[in-house]
Amino acid sequence: MGQEDKLVLITGATEGVGKQTAIQLAKKGFSIVMMVRNKTKAEQAKKEILESTPSAKVDYIIVDLTSFKQVRAAAKKFNEKYDKLDVLINNAGLMYPERKITEDGFELCFQTNHLSHFLLTHLVLDKLKRSKQGRIINLSSEGHKMGKFDPDNFNAEKGYKAVGQYCFTKLCNLYFTYSLADKLKGTNITVNAVHPGVVRSGFGSDHDKGLLKPIFAIARLFMISNEKGAATSVFLASDPGVSKVTGKYFKNKKETRTSAKTHDAANQKLLWDYSEEKVGLKIAEPAL
Repeated sequence: MGQEDKLVLITGATEGVGKQTAIQLAKKGFSIVMMVRNKTKAEQAKKEILESTPSAKVDYIIVDLTSFKQVRAAAKKFNEKYDKLDVLINNAGLMYPERKITEDGFELCFQTNHLSHFLLTHLVLDKLKRSKQGRIINLSSEGHKMGKFDPDNFNAEKGYKAVGQYCFTKLCNLYFTYSLADKLKGTNITVNAVHPGVVRSGFGSDHDKGLLKPIFAIARLFMISNEKGAATSVFLASDPGVSKVTGKYFKNKKETRTSAKTHDAANQKLLWDYSEEKVGLKIAEPAL
């Protein structure tokens, strides 16, 4: 897979694994488009990418993933500006210390980590179809193993636990990955998920307070670097050896089997149907 004229769209690319993924892919010749929340951080990330690769093409689009309206506007801006998309990396994610409801009426972590990426992916899907070989990479986590799938508690109505809700969204990322890969079989697009590792990044730094603060402080002592955390995403985005691989989960650049519950077809469909309805999409099977 030659990287010249390859375009990658990355959410959450202003810090941590996302920024390092952008830096490494720019070195490989990819043009970079970051979808990010903060313009100041976006400019700083762009500067760092260009310092590393002066010839890189770097752009960004401002979007808050807690708003479907903003996701639609950002996707529209991207679609109007670019003819095709080679790689979409749904990288952004957060863990929030307390239950918070977005303007769209969903729990913040669930909307940011899953619903908005579900929506964004569909909104740029036509651009991926225009690539010779499109790739979708969803950042999940080994935390999915602790995620509980309760259709009556997607928005943590029964009581909110930050770690529990985060792990649930990482399970959702895998349900989405497997469902989408299945729907896109026979097309030019592959869909895979990644466990980046437990990364020493800015993750949680904006929101870790109260009981979460000492947990994050201790955990960071055992975390890996952002460079190592980005390695698997970079591998899946660029390596020719995985051009035909789809519907898989990768850890340390190796295909790894996820927990049995992630292969529950009934739950995959339930989440898909719920997500499609709540983000305002009604997509016929042939369209995928």
